[in-house]
Amino acid sequence: MKFVHFFLWLLFLVTVLASEYSKDEHVFELTPKNFEKVVYNTNFTTVVKFYAPWCGYCKQLAPIYHKLGKYFHKDTQLAVNVAGVDCDKQANKELCSRFRIQSFPTIMVFRPPKYSREKPPTKPLRHASEVYSGERSFKAISSFATSRIKNYVPRFHSADSPSLHKWFNLYPELAHVLLISKSHSVSPLMKSLAVDFLSSVQFGMLTADSIPESLSVDGAEIDVTGDVPLLAYFDRENQKFVYYDRSEKLNNKTKISQWIIDVTGSVPLDGPLSKREVKNAKYRSGKKTTHEMDEL
Repeated sequence: MKFVHFFLWLLFLVTVLASEYSKDEHVFELTPKNFEKVVYNTNFTTVVKFYAPWCGYCKQLAPIYHKLGKYFHKDTQLAVNVAGVDCDKQANKELCSRFRIQSFPTIMVFRPPKYSREKPPTKPLRHASEVYSGERSFKAISSFATSRIKNYVPRFHSADSPSLHKWFNLYPELAHVLLISKSHSVSPLMKSLAVDFLSSVQFGMLTADSIPESLSVDGAEIDVTGDVPLLAYFDRENQKFVYYDRSEKLNNKTKISQWIIDVTGSVPLDGPLSKREVKNAKYRSGKKTTHEMDEL
């Protein structure tokens, strides 16, 4: 009987002290062996929670963090990874010491360096890190992480803008995708698409309060009859624009990414359809699914 009690107690202890995110399909479980691959070998921003399984405050934050992982990984698929480090594990103590973790939970945000097309990196670059000291709520943490997504989408105020025509002729070897919208800010989804296709596609945004039915950009006509926002790829060879399905809302990143791949022949560096995502999937359980979000 004593053995049974001891076994049950041991089983309970193992369950309580198990890594919080070992079974969460939306959160990376980081170790010194995979930290560089997941955090540094990407143009994504990464939110990392350093925790201990016995920590009461860590357990209080766990439901919010699970929700955070699902939000970024499944619901919106923005250019943000969510990860955790179990500092109670002996193998991870060096990693927690490296970042001078002194209390639990500690949330850190790792921001990628600016990507250069002139000098693309040949090896993973160190990301800038900062300790998150804001409110421990889903809204506050998700807003902070979203604000740290790099923006590679220039915004133009007129189809006659010299800067827009200059942009179309900058890096002619790259595909150019233009969003036409009445919005005056670049959405997190648009920023994330630009991050995914950094090495092969240029993204721009044309903003106008009153958009005419047709526009001429770089010698090609854009048909803007109907509702905006409108996403268009500039087919340089045939001097025409190819449009994303006008019947589709611009809120599903995977569908938009597949369209970009189909019309441009480009391969994303990051994101749901990239080889990097497939390789890194082993550091979290389960499979990704798609979901819709707010429009571009």
